[in-house]
Amino acid sequence: MGQYNKAIVIFLVCLSFMYPPVILSSLADGYTRIKLKRMKLDKASRVVSHFELSHSLRGRYGNNTKSSNGLDIVLLNNYMNTQYYGEIGIGTPPQIFTVLFDTGSSNLWVPSSKCYFSMPCYIHSKYRSRMSITYKSIGQSGAIEYATGSISGFFSKDIVRIGHLVIKDQEFIEATQEPGMTFMTGKFDGILGLGFREISVGNVATVWESMLNQRLVKDPLFSIWLDRSDNEENRDGGEIVFGGVDPKHYKGDHTFLPITKKGYWQFEMGDVLINGNSIGYCQNGCPAIADSGTSLLTGPSSVITEINNAIGIKSFTSQESKSVLSDQSADTIGAPDVDCGKAASMPNVSFTLGGKDFVLTPQEYIVKDGEGDGTHCVSGFMPLDIPTSHGYLWILGDVFLGTYHTIFDYGNLRVGFAKAA
Repeated sequence: MGQYNKAIVIFLVCLSFMYPPVILSSLADGYTRIKLKRMKLDKASRVVSHFELSHSLRGRYGNNTKSSNGLDIVLLNNYMNTQYYGEIGIGTPPQIFTVLFDTGSSNLWVPSSKCYFSMPCYIHSKYRSRMSITYKSIGQSGAIEYATGSISGFFSKDIVRIGHLVIKDQEFIEATQEPGMTFMTGKFDGILGLGFREISVGNVATVWESMLNQRLVKDPLFSIWLDRSDNEENRDGGEIVFGGVDPKHYKGDHTFLPITKKGYWQFEMGDVLINGNSIGYCQNGCPAIADSGTSLLTGPSSVITEINNAIGIKSFTSQESKSVLSDQSADTIGAPDVDCGKAASMPNVSFTLGGKDFVLTPQEYIVKDGEGDGTHCVSGFMPLDIPTSHGYLWILGDVFLGTYHTIFDYGNLRVGFAKAA
């Protein structure tokens, strides 16, 4: 989500030891896991999700036990299958923050104790430099632009803990200004970008780059598995594995595509099909990115409107997309509702990657609404026109990544997809 979706949940943690592990559970397989919780979708949270999605998109395009095999795993919380976030620690002793792990941006930022005039800072955990004995002052200002304003603040340096990984001297932004509604309603405190340094504000080393430079992970890749099961008893949201891949997370082999442009995890996507029939739009290739920070799957208005019409949505057009992207109050935003009971008659939608068709069934691309009798759903496809030099950009967000386990292979500059287990 790069600067896409951003969300919220307040975890009040009492730090009674100097170096507590930043994990919520330690499983028998020896992996370090930071748990994320699943929350039910309702009207308010659904609107927030769409609002935050477009917010971040416009911003960046408009301008837990260490395993013996060297892997470190972060367990993710799942907020209504649209926001996936986990805990990290910053400073000594660690101050705990929930962050969105975002492959569509490259900076780490959290609210600062010096954030006095933005309401979101008062309902989220704030970093207090005076409480950390490993804090180092930088002071240089930094800002990340969004549709309705910007996240702004200043750079600092401190230890960052992810699971049992201890990353020394990591630069991050202490946010002193945050746009109101977006971060008031988010389920996380800040964002941890997992994109390339090419889009890092201030050209600072990313957290992932620091992991590699400090030789904290086994292999130069990480993988993401998002849990989108409907089991209400299962509150876990998935896992990020730093330094490797957990074979329990996928079925079959991965299809790999080379990165075509560093910055985002960008590659070339092939054809788009509805019930196996080509739309014809991307037969000669389209630019696409894999973005864990975007809730939905977005593409050019004309194609997404055709897909949504096939699903049964007649009104969610590019004009409504513009209203979602505008700086309006959240309750004025219309969401693309569909009838969950009609899922059996909806078509499959496929995307050709590396010569293979990756199918999304209706059960995989609609997001269930927890309101009332739960008979309504939200379309997982949103029209968004983001021009590039090679055509409009497609964003394969959580709707796609939840169906297909993803390997982000930094060492070989490629991204791989396989059916999620």
